[in-house]
Amino acid sequence: MTITVYYWPFLGRGASLVRMLEHTGTPYEYVSDKAKMAEYASLFGSTGYDTLAPPIVVDGDTVISQSVPTCLYLGKKLGLQPPGYDEYKAMQYCLDIVDTFEGNLGKNNENGASLKAFLTGDRYRFLMANLERSIKGPFYFGDQPSAVDFFLTQHMDWRMSNVFDPLKAKGYDYLEPYEKIRTAYEAIKATPGYKNDRGLKFPGPIKDEVLAAF
Repeated sequence: MTITVYYWPFLGRGASLVRMLEHTGTPYEYVSDKAKMAEYASLFGSTGYDTLAPPIVVDGDTVISQSVPTCLYLGKKLGLQPPGYDEYKAMQYCLDIVDTFEGNLGKNNENGASLKAFLTGDRYRFLMANLERSIKGPFYFGDQPSAVDFFLTQHMDWRMSNVFDPLKAKGYDYLEPYEKIRTAYEAIKATPGYKNDRGLKFPGPIKDEVLAAF
C-alpha cells in the first residue's frame, strides 16, 4: 500500500519524511487537507486513533505521529539503518536535535536580545558540541546516511532559512566551528532526492525587527 504523509503545506517537522521517501524513490501521498488530517489527529477531533497531530504517517494498518517516531519508523522501513546503527542512540540523537533547534534556538528567535544572548552563551556551544561529538562522520553512524541524518537536515534547513543564513549575511556565522554538522547536512543536500521537495518550503526568515535588534 502507498505510504501517506499527513502534514501542513510546507516543510517543517515533516521534512525528513519527504526527504527519505524521495531519497529512496518510494511512492507516497502527501496530504495537507486539515479535514482529512482530522480523521487521524486527536487534536482535530478524531476519536478513532491515538495519534495527536501532524506529522502523521499511515502505512497500511500502522498509524504513527510525532516527528521523531515517524522519522525513525520510515527510516527502518526504507532501509536507512546502516552498519553500526543503534536504535536507542538514534532516538537520543533525534531528541538532542529537537532540544537544540526547537527547545532552545526556537524559543529564542522572536527577540533580538534573547537570540544574541543564546547564540553567544555557553548553552548554545554545549548543545552544538554535543551534536558534533555524536556524528561519527561523515554521517551519524559512519559512511552511509541514516534516518537521523535526514532528521538533522530537517532542522538545519529550517533554522538555516529562519536564523543562520540571515545572520551570516550580516557577518555572524554561528555554524563555522561545527564541521561535522555542516558536512552531514551538506552531504544530504547533495543527494538527488533532496531536490524533489514538491514545491514545499520552510517558514520564512527571522523577522526584520528581531534581526535589527540582534
